[in-house]
Amino acid sequence: MAQLSTLGITTIMSIQTGIRRDKNVTASSLFGVAGIQILVGAIGWFLYSGELGLLDRIISFSGVIYIVLGIAARWFRFPAALIGAILYTAFLAFQASRSMDLLMAGLIFKIPVVILLVVAVIFALRSPPASSGEQRV
Repeated sequence: MAQLSTLGITTIMSIQTGIRRDKNVTASSLFGVAGIQILVGAIGWFLYSGELGLLDRIISFSGVIYIVLGIAARWFRFPAALIGAILYTAFLAFQASRSMDLLMAGLIFKIPVVILLVVAVIFALRSPPASSGEQRV
């Protein structure tokens, strides 16, 4: 009876909040990066559409790359997280090579992206716990 009551409360709480706990934090983090990159790209297109160069256009569509990596992270967590982190590190290194002012611009977007990518790599390195159905003797 206590288990049924606890199950009912848990179900009611998840229905009220609408929040589902995701088991693949790596994929969720990469999808978060994709969302931020799409937002930054949309702002760039809105403000500077006539002045965007080829590299700026590629960066604007980088959210699509992170969506693909988020989908791939459902099966290949570590490679997807590592590719995402390497791509963003290369982007930051390119900006730093052009000017430090360029690197410092937009920190309100860059810091959350870096945090999400670090979270993606850390959770990709953690091995998921095996459920009782997956354990074989």
